Amino acid sequence: MTLIANERVRGSLERIAESAAALTGAAYSGIVLVDGESPELAVSHGPHHSTYDSLLLGAESGVLRQVLGSDGPTHVTDVHGLPVPLQRSRESRKAERAGSTPSTPTGGLLGDRILSPECGELCGALVVAAKRSGTFTAEDACAVTVLADAAGATIEQARIAARERRRQQWLSTSATVTSLLLKHVDPKEALREILRGGFRELCGADVSAVMCADPVRPHVPLVIAADGLGLDDIPVTEMSPDSLTGRVLRTGEEIISSDLSAVEGYNPPPVCAKRLAALGPGMLLPLQAGERILGVLQVGWRRGSPQGLSALEQGEQVELVRSFARQAALALLRLHSEEDRDQLLVLRERDRIAGELSGGVIERLSQSQLDLHSALGLARQPEVRSRLRSAVERLEDTVRAMREIVFQTQDETTTDVPSTTWQPVLEEIDSACSAAGLHPRLVLAGHLDRTTLTRWVRAELAAAVRHSLALTPHLSSTSVEVCIEVTVDDLLLTVSDQVGEPAATIDAERMAPLEQCAREHGGRVSVSQTENHTRIEWHLPT
Repeated sequence: MTLIANERVRGSLERIAESAAALTGAAYSGIVLVDGESPELAVSHGPHHSTYDSLLLGAESGVLRQVLGSDGPTHVTDVHGLPVPLQRSRESRKAERAGSTPSTPTGGLLGDRILSPECGELCGALVVAAKRSGTFTAEDACAVTVLADAAGATIEQARIAARERRRQQWLSTSATVTSLLLKHVDPKEALREILRGGFRELCGADVSAVMCADPVRPHVPLVIAADGLGLDDIPVTEMSPDSLTGRVLRTGEEIISSDLSAVEGYNPPPVCAKRLAALGPGMLLPLQAGERILGVLQVGWRRGSPQGLSALEQGEQVELVRSFARQAALALLRLHSEEDRDQLLVLRERDRIAGELSGGVIERLSQSQLDLHSALGLARQPEVRSRLRSAVERLEDTVRAMREIVFQTQDETTTDVPSTTWQPVLEEIDSACSAAGLHPRLVLAGHLDRTTLTRWVRAELAAAVRHSLALTPHLSSTSVEVCIEVTVDDLLLTVSDQVGEPAATIDAERMAPLEQCAREHGGRVSVSQTENHTRIEWHLPT
């Protein structure tokens, strides 16, 4: 127990016990503290003290229960009638071997509770026994009560001093945390330094660990730092989303238990499960910044540790651990903010490049391709036509590659979209244009470049482009416009043709392939014609 380990406190309690024995004429005096899970003897002295120590601490005798359960001094007169535990001291065994049994002096046993003067909390008991002459009197009882109050004041002062030292240590650790988080390039490494720099010892815990969310899978916790129970060198380890840590990461709830390993769902990683099997009292606190849960802080003690149970019962110490959890959350928030900022800068630069490519370079290349197409029709020499055709093919490959670069730059998560969504459509348009000598204007709208279309939708879209181009009059090689637009719910293909004279009406038989395809997939087709304008709209759910 921390108070007993303090030499100054122990010395004060010994002097109080000696004074109690001297004032009451007792041969034995002892002080028992009840600050933990079970009573613990702080000091005792006198002849045959082991016998009275056993009486006090033995559950079967009930002496301590009598003293602690009374509102004032308790006098037990029939000490010989109490069952003494079988545990005997070395002096008792030596006396028995010598043929003499240590006798218990008369006078009975007198004790009183030790209470905290600040809040009246029960701290223990002061007991005297074996009065040298006669029995204990009322004056003896008053003396024991006064000295018990003195012991309570001593214990309370020691607790206040211990709390103040702990608070100062927490403030020092907090300042160290802030300093590390501000200057450290890697907040994760800063957390490792903090955990291994005395945080666990400051909590009095046997193990401490920090888990953070996987950047790719936010519901999966990763162990990034641990200290104690031989886990100092554990690598970054993935944990199950269904574990207690995963539940805290998912819900943000605190888990504080006197036996953490017995809580349903406790599932440490296999690499450290054996070492954590001895874990008893512990807490799992979310590393939360605003509404964002970035990780989990774990603090734990070995099973049956009175210090762990005391820490969980003291709201002040739990609050101090919470304060560290908030600082750790700020460290992870800073890490995520830096990553988001870097990603934003990259995306802005990609969007700038994509804008320059799509707005200028591709347009000029497409115009050059059209000029070469025109020159190819005017050329008569085979050598010139061959070179022009090669130049047109190279330009087509270049434009296609530039389109892929633009779409990949706009969103790296859809890098397969250009080759899977646009390529069949562009090939169909090129094929139809080559057969009819057309150069349609292609308009792309909506979120097509950021939408992953299924294979059958891509195939139907390419077929619909081919059928629609075959239905439009396209008397002028530059009058056709193909518009592809993706909305939240459907895909819209619009093919329009502006002609200089009245266009022939499109009959139902020619429209049948388009309408049948649309109906099979829950879509529809609409056609509108004016004197010199034809517009075909093909809708398909996505």
